[in-house]
Amino acid sequence: MAIRTRRTTKQTPVSAAESPASISLAQAAIDALTQAAQVAPAQEALLVEERNVWQPDTWLLQRCWQALADAGAGEEALTVAAMAELRSPLAPFQVLYRVALQAESRPDLVPLVAAELARLCPRLFSPQQLADPARQVERLLLAAASAALIGDAPLGFACLERLDQLSQAWQRVFGNPDALGYLAVAVAHLGLHPLTTQLIASAPRRFEDAGIQFIHQIMVRVGPRLASPDAPRRDVRLAQRCVETLRYATLGTLQGRRLAAAVFGQMGLIDDVLAQLTTIANVQEARRESGYHAGSADPHFLRQVKRPSANPDVDFQVYTLQEAIKAMPLRHLPRERRIALADRLAMLAIRSDGWTAAGAVHSLIQLGALKYAADIVGHIAENDLTRSEGIIELVRGLLQVGEYGLAAEQVEQALSWLRSFEGRNAERATIWGLAEAYLQHGMPEMALRLLQERQPQPGMVQRLRRLLRNGFTDDDLRDNRLRLLALLQHQGTWTREARDLFQQLRRWAPRLLDGEALISFYVDGLLRPLLQLGMAEQALALLPAVQQAVIASSGDKHAVQVAKVARLLADLLPAAPSAQAGEGPTAEQAPEAMVGDGIRPRLAEFLQELWLADAQKGIWQAVHGVEGALPLLLRLEGSQAVVAVAQAAATDGALWTREAR
Repeated sequence: MAIRTRRTTKQTPVSAAESPASISLAQAAIDALTQAAQVAPAQEALLVEERNVWQPDTWLLQRCWQALADAGAGEEALTVAAMAELRSPLAPFQVLYRVALQAESRPDLVPLVAAELARLCPRLFSPQQLADPARQVERLLLAAASAALIGDAPLGFACLERLDQLSQAWQRVFGNPDALGYLAVAVAHLGLHPLTTQLIASAPRRFEDAGIQFIHQIMVRVGPRLASPDAPRRDVRLAQRCVETLRYATLGTLQGRRLAAAVFGQMGLIDDVLAQLTTIANVQEARRESGYHAGSADPHFLRQVKRPSANPDVDFQVYTLQEAIKAMPLRHLPRERRIALADRLAMLAIRSDGWTAAGAVHSLIQLGALKYAADIVGHIAENDLTRSEGIIELVRGLLQVGEYGLAAEQVEQALSWLRSFEGRNAERATIWGLAEAYLQHGMPEMALRLLQERQPQPGMVQRLRRLLRNGFTDDDLRDNRLRLLALLQHQGTWTREARDLFQQLRRWAPRLLDGEALISFYVDGLLRPLLQLGMAEQALALLPAVQQAVIASSGDKHAVQVAKVARLLADLLPAAPSAQAGEGPTAEQAPEAMVGDGIRPRLAEFLQELWLADAQKGIWQAVHGVEGALPLLLRLEGSQAVVAVAQAAATDGALWTREAR
């Protein structure tokens, strides 16, 4: 069956004869997918394949239109969605929503979304669509949210009113987190209306926690717009309606009260936040007195790490208060109100274990309670390793608010504590965390001084490792990475000492690390910082090692790792010229384009070799490699290259799985 596309001009795949410069990498990706289809997957790979409900071609089509929509290539994204519509009937509406999300920053996309919504209107309001109520509900929600995002209020309200006429529609919406998110976006941009007012007013009573979550999501969208002194009256009225609903609603669960506290915090209603916190504490006390535990008899059953000295009830209160503080317009709050919040948070933080106290430090600094934050860290027992986390968070927060002198005092106290602390884990974690914090704030001298304080006393295991590995250990790898970045920040040039450290790290990293640890060391530890320092040539020298580490990963993790590298490398390049413009860079863009052209062949070679290695492991590995590289492919060759890959998946993808079997 032929695939019907949305535009007649897009029905044929891009050919090399038509655009030789823009098809090379797309053709390499297609060739890798075709080659991978010939490889029979190992039996163990079939057992652990994550996406057993997806076909490789369908999954790749979806990832292609998502990448195009996120990049603002609306026409091309709609074209790919049309290819996928037979397999994913909601794809055209999902594309419109993703493109409409960018309408505020890309006004040129508004006419495209409006025209496509007008074309789809007959399908939205056709009686024949009622035979598939679940999909029709989502179509109407996506259309309403898209119309709201581009400012088409009449169409948005019409879609919501049509949705209200469907049987059990709101039960379907509030029972689906994704659908609830679309509804919240639509209401947040459309404002109050008899229907939306009724939805907000009845949501906590009819749908309990899901209804409160709906109001919270509306406020998350409206809140940033309320921070402006000339906030639209429509947004102010909507926010007031949400607050009044929660203030007078019967909130039957602690989770509902936590979300209500966050909403009150967003509006700066300190008394309401503290009232919710008091109610939560009273409910928890009543449960303890009655011996009732919700969900499990073990109060630690939700913890990933066993914390026997922690108080889970206090932790819930601390988290609730932190979430409310994070949403508050702190700059506009009176000093005495911030002091009241800091008093309550500090009182709670010391009633649980060191992890809770360390986690409260950042919120206290946000409130301006620097002394409270320092006292909380001092309250953590000296033999508690979590004191290290508190110190790092305290110094990082002080640096963020410009209190460099206080930060230095805390560093001296931390060093004094480390000298008296038995064991090496606290020293490593503290020194490394503090050095990272100073490097993030452009203070390499302090980072170098901290690294000089590292005087590890190796035990028997460490001495054996040094003997077997020619004197180099995991600790040395981490120390020298930080020392390299500090030297580059301090000197601003690639000195001989920096070059020697770099070569040493490249040589020892694959010997000491493997798997995700090695990829993280290369990408987050070296590649990203080098690119941030403007040392592209040295970063590109890492590509062969990064490539080998990424190739070793598999499954959806492979796509994640490839995407992480691809996004970093894509930032090195100017955007590819659009197919419609057909113009080269302007005079102002010429120097940047010349730099990009100099590294384009190296990045193209990186992708080609990656895909070639992926093809040896079967079709799913190849699909994951291609989908992860889409951001870089877009930047290197433009949106038409992604369309070409999608066209190959639509026409030949049905054979991939069949041939592999």
